[in-house]
Amino acid sequence: MSRVTAIISALVICTIVCLSWAVNHYRDNAIAYKEQRDKKVSELKQATATI
Repeated sequence: MSRVTAIISALVICTIVCLSWAVNHYRDNAIAYKEQRDKKVSELKQATATI
């Protein structure tokens, strides 16, 4: 029984680690996308104001 418990515990820990990595990865991508979007919006507003 302890072997089954150890395997299940290892799988749960592995799943948690994988999910946390995925969340961190996509969060970083979302932040980078937001920075790019905000920069382009600012440039567009400046170009529109210039015209």
